[in-house]
Amino acid sequence: MNAQLPPKPLTRPATPKDVTATWLTKALQSSGVIPPDVEVASLRHEPLGGGTGVFGVLARLVVDYTETTTTAPTRMVLKIPTAAPENKNVALALGIYVRETYFFNELATRTPVPSVRCLYADMDIAAGEFVLIIDEVAHLTVGDQLNGATVPQLERTLKEIAKWHAAWWEHPDLDTFDWLPTNDSPIQLAVVPGIMRGAMPVIEADWIPRLGEEAVALGRDVADKFEEIMGRSSAAARTLCHGDVRLENVFFNADASDIMFIDFQMLVKGTPAQDVQYLLSSSMDPEVWDKEGMRLLELYHNELVAQGVTNYSFDTFWSEFQLQCLWAMVAPASTVGGFDMGDDKGKQLAERWMTRGWYLPIAANAREVL
Repeated sequence: MNAQLPPKPLTRPATPKDVTATWLTKALQSSGVIPPDVEVASLRHEPLGGGTGVFGVLARLVVDYTETTTTAPTRMVLKIPTAAPENKNVALALGIYVRETYFFNELATRTPVPSVRCLYADMDIAAGEFVLIIDEVAHLTVGDQLNGATVPQLERTLKEIAKWHAAWWEHPDLDTFDWLPTNDSPIQLAVVPGIMRGAMPVIEADWIPRLGEEAVALGRDVADKFEEIMGRSSAAARTLCHGDVRLENVFFNADASDIMFIDFQMLVKGTPAQDVQYLLSSSMDPEVWDKEGMRLLELYHNELVAQGVTNYSFDTFWSEFQLQCLWAMVAPASTVGGFDMGDDKGKQLAERWMTRGWYLPIAANAREVL
């Protein structure tokens, strides 16, 4: 059936304004979203996402068709590479546009969690070009990472990500995906330790009053041993991880009984503790960890076991969680020490993430596994 579809457009948009009605018609026809006799009659671009997309530019596309009876979506989201040169260079080096494209093309239907529908995907990584068009998630609301996750949101996300991890647990196909890195893949080793070390002068100069000397001292030691930490994290890899489970990438209804995941650019073969720790360190305020943290870890592990994973003890999970507390210090460090975070919301998010992400390693006594 795919052979009967029209060809893809010959170009990929560099800015949202490059997406014209003619271009979008060809894109949606080529993926079977609209039939060959239906075209995009008019198109409106709207900004979306503010400055919080480190590696991508987002825009809403509001569409009218020549055939009013079509069931094709009229609101969709365009995703193209960031215009910030430093961020884009890192994204290309780490292969994040490749990972998201492969997820939608090959893995989405095999991963048993609700994920956003992809309408069109294309890339030419040698040229630095990448484009995704996905459904707008209109029936749910994106999580508020700035203000932090509610306990029901954390509970639901952890249960869903346990299903994801169980579905890919020690799956033999993982080793056949040459585009899927581990935390110590050569390109990861070439890029990520430098991000951590490059951020430390800024953190030492500006962040001791907000984080405390203990946390910054731990950061220094982590930076010194980052390659070793990456290798130990990779040695614990047993499943497919989302890699960027934080509230900006999860949508909920009011009581968190419905959920949907987006943004699959950071897929990695890793320990399941990686996704769990990343969610908590990016999106959970310190006082919530103090009250609910260990119960939430037990909830996740119990769900993983319920999904059929019986060869992974809680003690092993806890030790790997502590290790990931060290590894994940680089994520918020990158937002204050290098990457362009865009507008004021992006800068506020970086501050909040730094406060959470460097609190958790201390609270979890992660130094004992350094």
